[in-house]
Amino acid sequence: MSEFKWWHERSDGHGITTSVEVKLLHSEQSPYQRIEIYDHQSFGRLLVLDGYIQASQADEFIYHEMAVHVPLLGRERKEASVLIIGGGDGGILRESLKHDFVTRVTMVEIDQRVIALAKEYLAVNGDYDDPRVTLVIDNAANYVSQALQSGQRYDLIVLDLTEPVGPSSCLFTEKFLTEVVSLVSETGVILDSDSIYLSQSGGDFLQEVSGDGDNLVTVMQRTRLLPHIEVYHTNIPLYPGADFGFFLYSRDCVSLRKPVKAFEGRHYNADVHQAAFALPNWQKKWSSVQD
Repeated sequence: MSEFKWWHERSDGHGITTSVEVKLLHSEQSPYQRIEIYDHQSFGRLLVLDGYIQASQADEFIYHEMAVHVPLLGRERKEASVLIIGGGDGGILRESLKHDFVTRVTMVEIDQRVIALAKEYLAVNGDYDDPRVTLVIDNAANYVSQALQSGQRYDLIVLDLTEPVGPSSCLFTEKFLTEVVSLVSETGVILDSDSIYLSQSGGDFLQEVSGDGDNLVTVMQRTRLLPHIEVYHTNIPLYPGADFGFFLYSRDCVSLRKPVKAFEGRHYNADVHQAAFALPNWQKKWSSVQD
């Protein structure tokens, strides 16, 4: 049986890493990526993909609640459809299904093994058997192209992607973002996110440092495929720098800063929703909305 040993998250040359004393519970190479499950005495079980921590049982709810409830509750909707791209741990699905006005959720995950192992070891997932749910095991680029051809539209699209070093690397492109934008309803929004840490040059994004080029925030800022970029953030202890940014892309320029419905999660509430949009000056440049 594996013992508790110090493990270091991959750093890809940016000179900072998360170190945790963990016990290895499971490791395998799927057709797409290295999947590891570790156990930590305080954080519980950790899902690691290609050397990067994706979720821990202790703090996963912070990310998942903030990623879902802010965009869904930031404007009045009688009905809402959700597309999850990635999200193999199932947490985004779980939070989406908490709202009765969400009428359908499509989750597109390339790696069936991530779903199976996350269910077995983390058990933070939503109900894949809920009648509102369609689970698609496929490359997201393939699904998005097919959805465009069939005229699908979604009110919330959550890009719950890994760092661009594994199967999601092909999604960090202008071509993919252009197609995803075409799937958003007229009043819909795309939710993107990334770890933020501060350097001498300003705010850096983990996805840019770990990959070979831009992250999707940078692509959207350059292309303005959707003109409205609204930024909010939260703190997630196990992500690099702990400061985690969310980026809302929409076309009708309606702010989502104020919740229109009451909802209480483990982390989320109306006050946290509004406070998350209070940005330090060095982060305001990422938003198209100026105070």
